[in-house]
Amino acid sequence: MGTKRHHDKWYKPTETFEVKGCFAMTELGHGSNVRGIETITRYDASTGEFIINTPCESAQKYWIGGAANHATHTVVFSQLEINGVNQGVHAFIAQIRDENGNVCPNIRIADCGHKIGLNGVDNGRIWFDNLRIPRENLLNAVADVSPDGQYLSAIKDPDQRFAAFLAPLTSGRVTITASSMNTTKIGLATAIRYSLSRRAFSIRPNEPEVLLLDYPSHQRRLLPLLAKTLNLLVFLTILLGSSLLFISFYGMGGAIRFMGTKRHHDKWYKPTETFEVKGCFAMTELGHGSNVRGIETITRYDASTGEFIINTPCESAQKYWIGGANHATHTVVFSQLEINGVNQGVHAFIAQIRDENGNVCPNIRIADCGHKIGLNGVDNGRIWYE
Repeated sequence: MGTKRHHDKWYKPTETFEVKGCFAMTELGHGSNVRGIETITRYDASTGEFIINTPCESAQKYWIGGAANHATHTVVFSQLEINGVNQGVHAFIAQIRDENGNVCPNIRIADCGHKIGLNGVDNGRIWFDNLRIPRENLLNAVADVSPDGQYLSAIKDPDQRFAAFLAPLTSGRVTITASSMNTTKIGLATAIRYSLSRRAFSIRPNEPEVLLLDYPSHQRRLLPLLAKTLNLLVFLTILLGSSLLFISFYGMGGAIRFMGTKRHHDKWYKPTETFEVKGCFAMTELGHGSNVRGIETITRYDASTGEFIINTPCESAQKYWIGGANHATHTVVFSQLEINGVNQGVHAFIAQIRDENGNVCPNIRIADCGHKIGLNGVDNGRIWYE
């Protein structure tokens, strides 16, 4: 949601824990309905500052992880009002504690109290009493406010602007849904398998005991849950699988947004959004999954042609389990970058892998990963670069 000025100022201190951050979106009166949050921020052109205020009790930031005891700063989600006009939800960086851990003026913080679980996370509540922050603390990737108080955004439609604003958060929520489904399947599979092996009581003497799943009471508990899980799984498969748009926009599009610069945004955003470019995200390799630093794909630069040359040097370097690879026209490739014989570490490149007719490009080889236990609507594939 931020731009270079935020990256330069905040990345390093957040990484070194000099700045301890929290994420203040949820309010007592509004959880999932982000558009309805009540925290209000106005701009004071005479001082070049935003003024954040909690106008009522339901607008208090609620259940904020890390807020109760430790966070020094927060990203605050708030309605932005400019010259009396509500421009919708925006995000701001605000300091809530000083370097000694004392709560800042115009800030009130309380603990959410004991919870059923995860009590190691200090969930808290935050109120803002006309807190002033610098104009530069507005995360301005989607919209900005000029020093004289003019609202600036390339996206004029409020609905589209709100969608663009929340786009970086959507993939996380879908991932939580997918993780919940996996947990549900594991628990249900365990219960059903047990009920198909465990026996209890026989109907007649000297006869085998009855399987648990043959009891109607057991069936009534498990089979409706099985049906519900299968329906949800179909929905999730459609969302993640048939919707190659999800992989394209949030995989490739997200990488372009957060790793690229204006030249990439201008060239690739629109065709990715309209599905003219079908993208995929080629990070994982057969030999390296979570260990991104160890990936083996190698890219070298040819100064005579002004081109990078991407190569898969061995079988373990093949890009593996890449969602959308069997339909994608382009990919963001993660690769070691070698310049003048010196490895400069992992970098990301945009590469075309199919032409407009769907034919695999020269020097590219693609294969399907085959049938999976679930989510077969997602065409996971393998990619080699030659």
